[in-house]
Amino acid sequence: MGYPREIVDAFTKLWPLGKWVYRAGNWPVVGALLRPLFTMLDNEAIIIPVHEAVQGAESVVLPYPLLDPLIAQASLRFVMNECMCRKGEDCTTYPHDFGCLFLGDGVTNISPSMGHMASVDEARAHVRRAVELGLVPLVVHTAFDGWMLGVSYRRMLGICFCCDCCCAVRVGLKLGPPVFWDTVVRLPGLSVHVGPECVGCGRCQDVCHVGAISLDQGTASINGQCKGCGRCVEVCPTQAIRLHVGDSLDVWNGLLTRIQRRTDIGTDVGVGQEPPTLSQG
Repeated sequence: MGYPREIVDAFTKLWPLGKWVYRAGNWPVVGALLRPLFTMLDNEAIIIPVHEAVQGAESVVLPYPLLDPLIAQASLRFVMNECMCRKGEDCTTYPHDFGCLFLGDGVTNISPSMGHMASVDEARAHVRRAVELGLVPLVVHTAFDGWMLGVSYRRMLGICFCCDCCCAVRVGLKLGPPVFWDTVVRLPGLSVHVGPECVGCGRCQDVCHVGAISLDQGTASINGQCKGCGRCVEVCPTQAIRLHVGDSLDVWNGLLTRIQRRTDIGTDVGVGQEPPTLSQG
């Protein structure tokens, strides 16, 4: 059984040290020692943009057509009582008592003091509530979650609903070494485009955590380091930046392939097979 709430609470009191670790990852000698903490061997995260349409037999809106089938096909679902990141950062913008969703057999080892098992309908409602609150889902498979909860993360997948101000992954993009950037990957099939409406104000450049945006002759230019988080879209005053998600089946296959490469959450929907809810709004 994983750590009880009292132990996890003690860990969250040490949360400020996390920023120091991220910063230290940029130092020449210390950074080399810390490098294993930041690599894709134990960490991978995919940001799922919200309110973006995927193309297929019908146009459907993210994140539901990707997360709903994952939730339905996972062997088990566990809703956390609190967001560890928001609690550790003492967030003043979003509620502490809205936590992550974990999928797979590994959740049986999470202490009941940390949350509860959920039905498919409850887990899906949890996703919808997150979007209503303005939180952006992050599909994440990381050793850090297992370490914090005292469980093995090998048969578990997290759907994080953290905020830009507190999320450990997003803070890592801001403060951590470039090697950490590789652990956050763009949603397969997602592309980002700058239209002629761009006025070169630079707001998108200011909010990009990974420095993927530059101004070229007065127009924003986005390079391959972009993680597809959508922050630039939100701040663009002329709506010049747009996210485009391609064919629904290609997107689903790309996401599922990355997940199955790292963990087994019991999904019986295979690559190349249309997920049961992808054609539904």
